[in-house]
Amino acid sequence: MIQPTIILSPRKPAVSAQGGVLEVLVRVQAAEQPIESQAKVSAKRLALVVDRSGSMSGEPLTEALRCVTHIASCMTPADQLSVVVYDDQADVLLPISPVKATDTVRQAIANVESGGCTDLFAGWEAGAKQLEGGVDSAISRVILLSDGQANRGLCEVSQIEKHCAELLARGVSTTTVGLGRGFNEDLMIAMARAGGGQQYYGQTADDLFDSFDEELQLLQALCLRKIDVKLIPAPGVIIEPLGLVQQNPDGSYRLSDLAWGSEAWLMLRLHLSPSATGATRDLLAVSLQAQTLDATTIVAHAAMLCLPVVEESTFTSTPADAAVQDRLQEVEFVQASEALRALVQQGKIREARSMMNDLEKRFGQHTWLSGKLSRLRELAEQDPEMMSKELRFSSARMASRLAQVDDAPFDSDQTDAPMPAFLRKKLVEGKGRKRAS
Repeated sequence: MIQPTIILSPRKPAVSAQGGVLEVLVRVQAAEQPIESQAKVSAKRLALVVDRSGSMSGEPLTEALRCVTHIASCMTPADQLSVVVYDDQADVLLPISPVKATDTVRQAIANVESGGCTDLFAGWEAGAKQLEGGVDSAISRVILLSDGQANRGLCEVSQIEKHCAELLARGVSTTTVGLGRGFNEDLMIAMARAGGGQQYYGQTADDLFDSFDEELQLLQALCLRKIDVKLIPAPGVIIEPLGLVQQNPDGSYRLSDLAWGSEAWLMLRLHLSPSATGATRDLLAVSLQAQTLDATTIVAHAAMLCLPVVEESTFTSTPADAAVQDRLQEVEFVQASEALRALVQQGKIREARSMMNDLEKRFGQHTWLSGKLSRLRELAEQDPEMMSKELRFSSARMASRLAQVDDAPFDSDQTDAPMPAFLRKKLVEGKGRKRAS
């Protein structure tokens, strides 16, 4: 039985007698995968949905279809695969079936040609229908690729998002991949968030290949999904979740699916009433419910977080936990990125440059964030349109990223680092690792 560990890490090891605020990092960690279970991999049911509209003509479509073949080559006979292509209509090239031979997939996509407009929803829906009726113990996911705007069929973001959420409730998740310059990043990210999957983008075919590779690595490493945490405040404590969080109707919070050897996390700000100096104060308890890949429900609990109450001057002078402070800055960077993107989209480039100057002062000691700002400044000068996309994807990724259990301080770009791709800290989300020549 997989048993996750819940760790509550306060930014400071005490609270002020005057009350105020205290940030707490909630970590849900999975151990490294046991050797005896490494040969037992849950079956995957994937519907690969590829845009073949006119703008995909040439190398983009060729490389997208190469990625389809690559994914097929990495699947096992226990897995199932469907391939759908779409422009202003959707065609199922390969109905959902066991992956017996890569040649079968290669033959199915051999005659795909580009042309037509982009009925993105029809493509997604065709892939979704292929996956309906699967068993709970299998990972069922639509992986959607587009390089353009939805301009045929259902185009309203909120309505498409609703369909993705409804499909997730039936056990089928959605991952999206945007290619090039013209895709609608708000739609693609909304679909992935509502659909419980990941979101990727890239300007080149190489970047696209890397995104598919990363997705496959994540699916192969998953150990827990449908992770819902319930936050239980002590008297005199009000909980404020920070960042882009997903709250369930019952008040619990949905975390990212968890891979072996990683942690999903949530940053909180506790608003505290005053209390007596010298006392030990109850603050927060957390419970968790999740599902293993064989559909077994598990629960876990963290003991009540209790901290000593000290004078305000002592609290102020107490050093903050560096790891929690770094993660808090990530959340604050996400919030600032949304405001910066709004300026870029409004064409207020001068104001955006001024804001980046302020952000560099604010986050200059955080090596990863400082590096991201440097790359964003380059994009602001060279390509504001792609800067807007990078801001959107970078903030979405950072807000829900899986971290290493022992998350070391960032020292350099990890795009080409020898580690699981879904754990890499990248300076630019839209760039893939170098491929062997």
